[in-house]
Amino acid sequence: MLFSITSLSAQVISSAPLSLDEAINRALESNFGIRTAHLRTEASATSNSWGAAGALPNLSTFVTGSTSVSDQTENPTSFIQEKFETDGINAGVNFNWTLFNGMGMFTSKSRLDLLESQSEGQATLIIEQTVEAVDRTYHNVLLQTELLSVLAESMSLSRQRLNEIKLSESYGAAGTFDRLQFENAILADSTSWLQQGVAVKSAFRNLNLLMGDAESFLWTLTDKLVSPPDLPSSTDISRSVLLDNTSLQNALLSESISQNGVKQAQTFLYPVLGLNASFSNAFSKFSSEEADLEASGRSVNTSALLTLNFNLLNGGATRRSISLAKIQADIAVLDVENTRYQVSSIANNAYDRYTLGASVHGLCVQATRNATTSLEIAENSYKNGVINALDYRALEVALQRARVNELSALLLWRGAYVEVQRLMGALRAPLMAE
Repeated sequence: MLFSITSLSAQVISSAPLSLDEAINRALESNFGIRTAHLRTEASATSNSWGAAGALPNLSTFVTGSTSVSDQTENPTSFIQEKFETDGINAGVNFNWTLFNGMGMFTSKSRLDLLESQSEGQATLIIEQTVEAVDRTYHNVLLQTELLSVLAESMSLSRQRLNEIKLSESYGAAGTFDRLQFENAILADSTSWLQQGVAVKSAFRNLNLLMGDAESFLWTLTDKLVSPPDLPSSTDISRSVLLDNTSLQNALLSESISQNGVKQAQTFLYPVLGLNASFSNAFSKFSSEEADLEASGRSVNTSALLTLNFNLLNGGATRRSISLAKIQADIAVLDVENTRYQVSSIANNAYDRYTLGASVHGLCVQATRNATTSLEIAENSYKNGVINALDYRALEVALQRARVNELSALLLWRGAYVEVQRLMGALRAPLMAE
């Protein structure tokens, strides 16, 4: 058992160093969700062009070659009973341009701009969630490692007491009961230590999953589990959330896209003016070897058409499309109001947890100090025979519990701080400010 404990400690110590900023950068570079979001943003940017909106003309060219043979040698009705060959080639250019379609091309371009912004907003949301998850997981590793140290300190203290009792027992100054109590304490702490070692490995595994690294890789975390910085007032936080929250910004973009859909549906109420132009150059050659005939010809055609199309009646399809688009726009407005209410409520709850976490952590720190002082006093009392081994062990367990509560309160406090930062839109940068 001691060998396994020593091996685990050496494995953690010999691992590579990793700071919180480095962990966030690794996650942003290799996280599959972020990489997918960036590709979708790139696809939206590629689609966002005036050509895709239908505002640019289309120019095409064509070349056609033909060969035909007409055998009239056995046709009594033919005026010339010979075998004729005809070769021809036709080349040309077609030009099409929509000059006006009820401002539909500009509406389409505006929609493409909004869709690109929406893709960027979705990518930003994933980045914020990833940064928050990495921060939470990183500090959870610190917490689990600290809990491992707490149990190690407790085992060391119990082992020290056990050695003292064994020495006293050899002189007849201590009984078997006290020795058994401290041996049981060491066994209980060793069991908890081994279980906590598994919890540390699991925490590292979750961190590696976020960073895209091998599950079994261990790190030496260089940042410390410390108290989070102060936050602005609740009023300032609420103002920042309503201005910069990513989820709310995405909802506003969705509303703009819905309003754009109404404009697109209304473009079908207007006529479409188009320009069509073409140019072709055809060359043909006619020949007959038996009749010793040969002739060639050329035909050049140029045309330009200005077309005006207006939909007079389509069974009310245009009006229905406009009505449906307006309904979708109304739904988007309600979604914005709902999102605004939700993010404001979540931010207030997170701020309350932050202030509560600060208070609870302060109480837990004081409880740890009291438990430490009580255990220090109990050492002399135990040596003087004022308290027995059971009382001493109870104070030792109380110190363990106080340290665990202090570390857990600190992690919850930190989690509330990071959540408020995310809701305020402060996690959009690749590196999160401390």
